[in-house]
Amino acid sequence: MDAIRVDRLKKTYGKEVVALDDVSLRVAEGELFFLLGASGCGKTTLLRSIAGLEKPDSGRIYFGERNITDVPTHKREAAMMFQSYALWPHMTVGENVAFGLEERGIDGDELVDRTLEALKGVQLEGYEDRRIDQLSGGQQQRVALARALVVRPKCLLLDEPLSNLDAQLRVEMRGEIRRIVKEYGLTAVYVTHDQEEALSVADKIAVIHKGKVDQVGTPEEIYREPQTKHVASFMGEVNFLKGKVDWIVRDNDEGYVVRAISDAGEILQGKVTLPGWKPQVGDSVVAAMRPEVVRFDDSGDVINQIQGKVLQRVYQGATIQYLMKSVEGVYLQVAVMNPGKLREPGDAVTIIAKQQDVVILKP
Repeated sequence: MDAIRVDRLKKTYGKEVVALDDVSLRVAEGELFFLLGASGCGKTTLLRSIAGLEKPDSGRIYFGERNITDVPTHKREAAMMFQSYALWPHMTVGENVAFGLEERGIDGDELVDRTLEALKGVQLEGYEDRRIDQLSGGQQQRVALARALVVRPKCLLLDEPLSNLDAQLRVEMRGEIRRIVKEYGLTAVYVTHDQEEALSVADKIAVIHKGKVDQVGTPEEIYREPQTKHVASFMGEVNFLKGKVDWIVRDNDEGYVVRAISDAGEILQGKVTLPGWKPQVGDSVVAAMRPEVVRFDDSGDVINQIQGKVLQRVYQGATIQYLMKSVEGVYLQVAVMNPGKLREPGDAVTIIAKQQDVVILKP
């Protein structure tokens, strides 16, 4: 397995479409690294550049210490799994898996042994003589994985591999892909637009937006400590409240804590997550808080206290999702787990959030 390093990659199509805009990344050895973003953000172009299927305009790509920017695809020791699986229907399962070995001049007992070993690794032992049209979607995906693994790549590249599966199979195969990557000791780069998929499977996530890397971090860091409004909103439901900086202090090694005042006089206090940014007194900022960190509370604590009225509630079993409107006219979401008391539409309510659960962002 090799680390992967992308250094200042640029790629344009024509004069106007900038697919990759000075992208730099490092994927550690043995890491399951996700490229996450909306359609058209550049994530697939980045993956195809790593695979050698796209030629960047500038920048470099390294596998370990080896510069592979100009190395042909078949010499990069990387295997790619496509969204469509790209299986040949006229071949058996075993023939599909063995194809990559045949292309590399491997035959005889070694070809048979490695094909059967790869099928065993994806839990398809005994399926080598079946036709592709006899398999379920999940089984076809496993065949595609086996075909990628049989050549013993140093890097595994996956382009939205679960998008063609139904919801239940997607959940099942998330864990299976992670198991295989870790069991084989692979460095893997995985493209998806599915936030839940990335949060539940990845070691690290890079959120891509308009050809740039917005943020890189662990799933917890990306979700709980977003560095931009785009990352905060893309990773799930979030409440945004505007204010002007009233006070700022250094909080040991945790960075800056900022207090801002909204137009309604609410005190919004939280942590700065964007490295190198120190807002100044009087600056406009945005306080971001997830619905699940907000709670109903009328104890009188004025930090991150917002008053308003309940507009509606949605019962979701273990959770009730409330929509409320603050006195300033901001719509806010509140998720309450195992509620002991139900709030009714029209009820006047007060909500608060702890300082450590509030992130201060650029507007």
